[in-house]
Amino acid sequence: MAGSWLWFAPPAHGQGGPPMITDDPGTPGNGHWENNLAITFAHRPNEWLLESPALDLNYGLGDHIQLTLQTAAVILKRSDHGPVAGLGSTEAAVKWRFLDEETSGFAVSTFPRIIFNPLQSSVRRGLADDGTRVQTPVQIARKVGPFALDGEFGPLFNSAGRSEWLYRIVAGFDLAKNTSVMAKLQGTSRTNSSRDVLTVNFGLRQKLNDSAILITSLGHDLRAPRDQGLAFIGYFGVQLLY
Repeated sequence: MAGSWLWFAPPAHGQGGPPMITDDPGTPGNGHWENNLAITFAHRPNEWLLESPALDLNYGLGDHIQLTLQTAAVILKRSDHGPVAGLGSTEAAVKWRFLDEETSGFAVSTFPRIIFNPLQSSVRRGLADDGTRVQTPVQIARKVGPFALDGEFGPLFNSAGRSEWLYRIVAGFDLAKNTSVMAKLQGTSRTNSSRDVLTVNFGLRQKLNDSAILITSLGHDLRAPRDQGLAFIGYFGVQLLY
């Protein structure tokens, strides 16, 4: 099954966002861009899924709002046939941070998004999930000593299948002035608690200069439905700020 993965304002940022498959309350800042360009992969038994490039474009509208557009070119290789390629799912979203850590003790945002398929041929070829999906998650972030903690949770509604719940927690730590590491635990399950997936992920951010950050992560499913299989996932990219 195919799927997308789918910091210019320092006071608002946590440890979510690329290269982790989660989000935090941070926004780019008024008039600023935060764009992530990456190659991602997911390997399951008898299947490789590659996104190259994966595009994540974010624009700050005021200091508390972020407009987001994500999409990717997808290559799928299964053991029983040759590779197929095409456009994956596309995501449009708006983030609103309504509490700041400086004044409230923690930052809180909501990030409603719609995930749709511009090309139905991608669904037929297994490059994108069927249906239109809507997520309405909430993100919470706080600094605790040397650690930055982020949490995200909320429902995911699917026009072509059952609804799900998503829950994620990320902890980050600065190894040096320009280097930070993070660990994430992410889960999804149907509203009746069946077909749950639990994934652990470890990431690295390395600042290259004032406008570019190297971002990378690796992870693996700890639990997944038998017919889906456990996935090994990776993200390698660069974050551009301007």
